[in-house]
Formats: sequence, C-alpha cells, structure tokens
Amino acid sequence: MHPSVLTCYESPFPKVRVGKEYDGGYVIVDLPNPSYDLLLAGGIETDISFEEQFIAKYPSITCYACDGTITSLPTENPKITFINKNIGYQNNDTMTNLQDLIDEHSSIFVKMDIEGGEIPWLSCLTERQMNKFDQIVMEFHAPFSEEEVAVFKKLNKNHYLVHFHGNNNCGLRLHNGILIPNVFECTYLHKKYFTVPPKLNTETIPSSIDMPNIPQHPDIFMNHPPFVTYDPHCFNSPL
Repeated sequence: MHPSVLTCYESPFPKVRVGKEYDGGYVIVDLPNPSYDLLLAGGIETDISFEEQFIAKYPSITCYACDGTITSLPTENPKITFINKNIGYQNNDTMTNLQDLIDEHSSIFVKMDIEGGEIPWLSCLTERQMNKFDQIVMEFHAPFSEEEVAVFKKLNKNHYLVHFHGNNNCGLRLHNGILIPNVFECTYLHKKYFTVPPKLNTETIPSSIDMPNIPQHPDIFMNHPPFVTYDPHCFNSPL
C-alpha cells in the first residue's frame, strides 16, 4: 500500500464530531439536507453513542448495528435493529456481508470499527454497492500489505478522504518513507458532493474537533503529506 492512497482533501462542508468523547466518537461531514436512508454500523461492544447521536441528528434514518461479540445492544433504542453477527466477506451463522441491505438502499452512511474485518468486507463489495455509500467513517487496522491496494483504489474511485485521525493507542510505523499510525480513522465523502475538484488538506492533524482515543496519552500529530500538504507540489498523488 503506497501512502499516497491516503491523500487527504478539504471537505466542501463543515465537519462535526458525533459520539462520545475520546474513543467511540468520530468526525463526519455535516452535509446540508442529506438524503441518508440507512446507517450501517459495525463494531458496538459497550458503546452505541455514535449511533444514538446520529439518529437524533437524522431522525428519519433506518439503522442496523452489527456485532457478533455481544448478545444485545448496551442500551435499548427502538430505531436500531441489532444483528448479532460480525461483518465480513460472506453470510453464515456468525457473519454477514450486509449486501442485501446495501442493495435495498441508495443513500447509505457507513460507520465501521470491526478490528481488521474492514478489508475483507470492502473486498467483497462491488463498486456499484460502494457507490451507494454517501459517507464512510472507518477505522483501519494495519492495512499495509499489497492485499489492501485494490481496496483503497476501490474506495478512492468514488470517494475523497476528507478526514484522518490516528489512534494514539497503537503506535506508528515508517511505511514507504512516511510515518503512519498503525491504526487510523478515516472519513470518506462521495465525490458527488464536490462541485469542483477538492484542494489538498492543509488543516492540522489532529484538528480542533478531534480527541485522542486514549485521553491519558497525547494525540498523534500527522502534519506531513499525504495527510497535510502545505505545498501542493511536494507530494505527487496518483488520485
């Protein structure tokens, strides 16, 4: 995986934080009058703050929350349908790929923190299915092999990466000459929301609305390309 696939761009709209403080909250693009018809959430454990705040913000949305490591949601919310399965590349007694739900909807918000299952899941989706994702918030867990190249190319075909934040509980690595967190959170926005080609991101990382995942440790500063690019000529992005 070449670091340039993580080139970060300016968002055409303001960003807000949704969910609880520290680990469990995510930065999303605050779209004007979005038409979301489905929230797909993966990886719940004991925290459903993001899903509940998202539903409060968009009360007409349908939400499905998936997690095979728990038997029920940590709180009862009649607007959330719980699927007691982990998200992955196939459908069986313990796993779901969610393709049936994706095929039934057209304007989907995706929020995933599935502990390494994100690459197999994205790999099994078609480009047509991923094109239905208006916005994606996803935590990636050490996606540094060649196996991930096709997934990031698929993501970048119809989406721009508009927010990046490193998980400060998992350290960094030097990958192809670039310092990258081992685990990081990404926010992708569909290209249909851009009326002109976006500018490269110049906002500092972490941003003013980010929070460290672990409050006892300092957050990870990533103020270098491809995450922050002050000079557009200093990093050649293939996107």
